[in-house]
Amino acid sequence: MHLVEVQKLSQQALEAAKQGNKDAALESAKQGRKLAVQSYKEKSTMPMQVASSSLKGAIGSLESGNLPDAMTQLEHALNKLNEEVDYYKKEGKLK
Repeated sequence: MHLVEVQKLSQQALEAAKQGNKDAALESAKQGRKLAVQSYKEKSTMPMQVASSSLKGAIGSLESGNLPDAMTQLEHALNKLNEEVDYYKKEGKLK
């Protein structure tokens, strides 16, 4: 389902954006969105839909140079992904 991979890429994108590295943030966000879309097409899940949408918004903001808005979008995606990862860990489905 690529949940952990999208979570890691979203975290990398957020960290890069916080450091002002727009290019690295954009690359990680694009990779994360690609995996989220792929996963969503394979098996429709709300966390991947939210992640895809938020990452799409972050990509647009990064491309226009709006780092504060991009960080907000990335934080939203990451929060949703973290919640889902925590849930699956509690259920014993992720280590």
